[in-house]
Amino acid sequence: MQKKQLAWYLIFGGLAIFLLEFVTTILSFIGNHPLLGLACIAIAGGVFLLTFDTE
Repeated sequence: MQKKQLAWYLIFGGLAIFLLEFVTTILSFIGNHPLLGLACIAIAGGVFLLTFDTE
């Protein structure tokens, strides 16, 4: 295996682990604080509606 290919595998593997930990932390935060979780969902929904406004 070439060094460059191994480097890409390490980078993507590390990013996958980081992303899993980040998503787990966010989900546990929303689970422990349902009102703040609802606020985050409302904000994300508003941003989505503003972004994809067709008018």
